[in-house]
Parts: sequence; structure tokens; C-alpha cells
Amino acid sequence: MVRVEKPTLLRVLDRLGALATLLLPLFLVHWRGIAEGCLDGLAVGFLLRSALTRDWRWYRQGFVWPALVWWGWLVLCSLPRQAPVPAEATASLTQALLAIRFPVAAFALAFWTLQDPRTRTWCRRLVIACALYLGGQMLLQAVTGHNLFGNPGFGDGTLTGPYEKPRVSAPFALLGLPAALFVGALLGERVRRSWQKALVTGATLMPVLGLLVLAGQRMSLATFLLGTGVCAVVLQTLRRPALALLVASPVLIGLLAFVSPDAFGHLVTKTHSQLAHFASSPYGQIYNRAAVMTEAHPVMGLGDDAFRHYCRSEVFLKPGPSHLQPDGGGVAVCVQHTHNHVLEAATNSGFPGAILFIVMIGSWWRVLGRTARRQVVLAAPEIAWRVGLFGAAVLHEWPLSSQSAFLNMPLGGIAFLLLGAGLAEAVRDLKADRPDVEETARGALTLSQRPRE
Repeated sequence: MVRVEKPTLLRVLDRLGALATLLLPLFLVHWRGIAEGCLDGLAVGFLLRSALTRDWRWYRQGFVWPALVWWGWLVLCSLPRQAPVPAEATASLTQALLAIRFPVAAFALAFWTLQDPRTRTWCRRLVIACALYLGGQMLLQAVTGHNLFGNPGFGDGTLTGPYEKPRVSAPFALLGLPAALFVGALLGERVRRSWQKALVTGATLMPVLGLLVLAGQRMSLATFLLGTGVCAVVLQTLRRPALALLVASPVLIGLLAFVSPDAFGHLVTKTHSQLAHFASSPYGQIYNRAAVMTEAHPVMGLGDDAFRHYCRSEVFLKPGPSHLQPDGGGVAVCVQHTHNHVLEAATNSGFPGAILFIVMIGSWWRVLGRTARRQVVLAAPEIAWRVGLFGAAVLHEWPLSSQSAFLNMPLGGIAFLLLGAGLAEAVRDLKADRPDVEETARGALTLSQRPRE
């Protein structure tokens, strides 16, 4: 039997990890099943590499252990509570056990693959390329009526980009913010005056804003403006372009009424109606049902993916806080998820789970924000990239927005890809600041490390 030496196995793992990292953004745009395989491979490869190097100190980082605690509580809440065990409980426990692979994949990017400069550079280029591709497909569909695959816009006037359904806006906003800031800063290096740099940055952000307006998806547009505002708080040179975007938004939305009346109706008229009568809107009814489920199981929830499995249970067909309908909207309310990550955590694992989820997200925001504010001895494009990744994290996890499920693909995969890229920058800072204290950050899991004997 051939014995494989550790250094050889590590080199193989490093190359496979780098390949999975570079394939990930491409397959998150199309063929999300392969992208999920890349995420799983990164998570498993990272754990295997940690075992081979006998170095697990990465889990003690302040942005890692809250995810492990959240996951542990979710698994505990998903354990079967009756015999015989129903199929829903088995599915819930299986999903809970596998949920950790998404955060671990982000940590793999942070501590492992994106510590290699070449992989980090190419990953950033691919993220920008994916944003350009999505934007190009949206523009083509807006101009010609069809995307490259011949698919028309959706029936309500919204754009679908390269897809058959209108799900392009959220990933485009998520990828477009850091991509536009990086490209704007890169182009801004060619000019000297501050107003010229601001103009260049605004010129790269404006197309993203314009395409989001054309797409007609209100939440993506709103969170993009929110993310840009967050970035402007951190990056002073972005304040004038961010203000320009804020002023331009109502103008572009007004022009949409003439360019695409159906999209205007979806973006403005429907939004106004839903906000004015939120409790009776589909979103309000979904949130109402989630509140009923959480009230019935406030401590441990109902286990992972609770809304999908148990929303139709008769015990939850109640008026709830809205008191609009005796059955709270009946089974028509029951979609795949709660459309809000905090409510999702509450239905899955009760109020403690929701608190642990908030702590986990807060730990990520904290380290990404600190990394974004570090602007010493860094080139302008590097600073802009860091700031954009922080803004994207806030954009995606804003608690008052309507969202896909937390671990939904491909949007969840894109969010964890960008999270891993941002955390990789934090690890680089840790390497620079504490080279003798944090051996993990110093290089214990970088591509050049040799295993301990």
C-alpha cells in the first residue's frame, strides 16, 4: 500500500482548495449545485488540513466561535422530540448538522485559500467579472426585451437578468457594491484632484444603481443604497458620490415610469400599497405566522427549516399579533421560509437562537468594519475593496429587510464568499499586527505551511 506523505497531501489540498475558491463565484452565477459542492469541498478540506497540521486555534477567533455556538444550539433545538421520529424531524436534524458547512467554508477562505496573493487577486477579478456579467444581462434584457438565452423580462415588468425568474437583483447588488468601489478606486488612481476621484467613483456606482432601478426590485435597491451609505460612513472620499446616488435615485425612479411603467408599478405603486397595509400583505402575513410559531415555542423553536416543515400545522392557524384573520391567512401563507433571517432563527431555535444569530452576525460586522477602517499603508483600491465587502455584509444581513433563507443558494453562497473575502483581509491584518502571538494568523494555515511532525 502506497503511503502518502503529509506534505504531498497538503500540496494537493492547497491546489484543490484554490481551484474550488476560483470556481465558486462562477458557479454561483450558474449551476449552483456545483457551487454548493465547492463550498462543501472548502469546508471539508479546511477541516482536514487543520487535522493534518494539528492546528485548530482558528476557532478561537472572535468572529469564529459565535458561529460554532449558534450552530450547536441549532442542532440541539433540531433533535427529535417524539417517537416515532417523523420525517420532518429527521430532515430538520440533517439540515441543522450540515448548516455549519457554510460558515466553515467562509473561514476556509479567510484562513486558508485567500491568504495566497494569487488566489486572492484572481478571486476578486472573478467577482468583478460576475458582477459585470449579471449587469450586462440585465442591460441587454432591458434594451432588447430578452437576455442572452432568449428569456424575456418577467410578467410584472421586473428584469430576470440571465435567469427565467426575477432573482438577479439581490446577487447583483451584493456583488456590485464591492466590485464598483474597487474599480472606481482603481480608475481613480489615474486622476489627482479629489473631485475627479469622486466623479470616477460615482461613475462606477451609478450604473449599478440604474440597473437596480430598471430591475424593479425594491428591496435590492433599498439595501444597495443602505450599503453605499454604510460605506460612505467609513470611507470619507465616498461621501459625495453616495450623496449623488441618493439624489439621483428618485430621479431615476421617476424616469422609470416612462421607460418601463410595469417595473415602476412593481417598484413604487406595489411598495406603497404593501407598506400602507403591511399587516395584510403577503410579507406581513408570513411574519405574523412566524410570530405565532415563535410564541408557541419561545425557547427552543421547532428545529431547522421550521417554517417549511410546520407552517401548515393547525395549531399555528391563529390570528397572531395582526389579528386580521382567524386562521392568520391559512395555509396560503406557508412558503419555504420566513423571508427574514432573524425571524428564521427565532422559528428554528427560539429567542435564544435569534440572539445567538444576532451575536454571530454582529461579530462579523464588527471585524469587517474594523478591517474597513484600517486605511494605513494600503492602496486606494485595497481600501475600497475592504469597505465594499463590509457594506455588502450589512446590505445582505440588514434585519429589517426581506431576504432569502439564510443558507439559500445561490444568494447565501455569494454572501459567504464575500464574507470569507472580507475575513481574509482581517486575518491579513492580524498577521501584520500580532506576528508572534497569533500563530494561526501568522501562517499556520496559509498555502506555504508545512505540517508539524
